[in-house]
Amino acid sequence: MVQANINNTLGALFIGLILSAVLNGVTYSQTWFYFSSQQQRQNPDPLWLKATVVAVVVLDFLHQLFTSHWMYDYCVTNFGNNAALDVLPWSYYGMAYPTGAVTVIVQSFYVWRVWKLSQSLIIAGAIWSVSLAQLGAFLYYVARVFHVPNATDLSLVLGNYAILVNALGAACDIFIACAMVFYLRQSRTSIKRTNHMLRSITVFTVTTGILSSVCAIMVLSMAGGYPGTNIELTFYFMLTRLYANSFLATLNVRDHLRELGHSGGGIITTSNFVQTRTTAGATHSHEMDDFPRQKPQNFDESHGELEDVGP
Repeated sequence: MVQANINNTLGALFIGLILSAVLNGVTYSQTWFYFSSQQQRQNPDPLWLKATVVAVVVLDFLHQLFTSHWMYDYCVTNFGNNAALDVLPWSYYGMAYPTGAVTVIVQSFYVWRVWKLSQSLIIAGAIWSVSLAQLGAFLYYVARVFHVPNATDLSLVLGNYAILVNALGAACDIFIACAMVFYLRQSRTSIKRTNHMLRSITVFTVTTGILSSVCAIMVLSMAGGYPGTNIELTFYFMLTRLYANSFLATLNVRDHLRELGHSGGGIITTSNFVQTRTTAGATHSHEMDDFPRQKPQNFDESHGELEDVGP
């Protein structure tokens, strides 16, 4: 077992705080971009989606606030008191709950996307059950933390539960990405520009999903490989930011894809997911909630029409 010292305990927390603060700034930038673009859209997003964005950003802010207080308590209030490093401050619990809330909110949003794309309650329900199982394991883990005598024993006593929580989170992210990729590929047609747009959406889906998955895997790997230290918290601090930023990026990328499709002509709409329907005459139509939609038309026309549709 790795011996705990100032570098792999307080040092790991400090590095995690810096990285999470940088990502927190990115969250605010994306939030500003999102609400600015809403004012310019003919059909802005519904109130429930805007409220979800606000909730995620507020929870992300609270997470940053509590982690900063945690570091202040160790580095300023108890400066030079090594014994204080073995005591979990109250801000630890304030940091933990926003993480669980942001995770389940963002994953539920992605599950909703999978359902809209697949129209399969079985697939969406199965993936969502993994997310809810993660939430249940997380709440049990936090409840057990109250009975752990000191911070050093935290990963020793509850290390397996921390691994379970992050394993379920990584599995849920991977399942969501795989489902999205599968159904997006099913939506391919003979229209080259539409297929190019679908490939762009597929790459974006995989990229946003893999970041949080890799971070969760690093958390469970460090928790299992370096028990008794805070190395896993370096990645755990960033996990909330990655979920928040992937959620906001998913919403903000819609305008970019709409402009990409509009530049080539055609009727472009924005909604979330792709659904392909093939008629008897082999005519394809694509409906995309929160992503561009390409409708067949006379491609000899040199101009297009822009239309916005809410999710």
